[in-house]
Amino acid sequence: MRKDLVVPEEGEENFALARDARVVTVPFSPLEVRMKTEKPYVFEKLQILKEMIGEEKFKRLVSKIHNINYADTRMLIVAESELHRTNITREIMPELAKAFGVTNIRIVTQG
Repeated sequence: MRKDLVVPEEGEENFALARDARVVTVPFSPLEVRMKTEKPYVFEKLQILKEMIGEEKFKRLVSKIHNINYADTRMLIVAESELHRTNITREIMPELAKAFGVTNIRIVTQG
């Protein structure tokens, strides 16, 4: 997670924004680049997935993913569009399940 990102804690009702708060625009970077620093445990699983599906398919389908979260047997993926979601579902669902050790995968789109 970015160090300058302010997130209220659970149940924190009187959240006050810092005086010097600002909105920043960050260019999109491939999922694996972000996960390497933000979520190393996801990055390890992405490497396994990359070996399973190959470089070309990984770049086309996985690198464009906005976010991945998983816990126990459940996974949530935020795809860039409905077409991207459909392609992930059609082309790499079994590999995703195997690489991450999950049985329930939910893919949503941003927006």
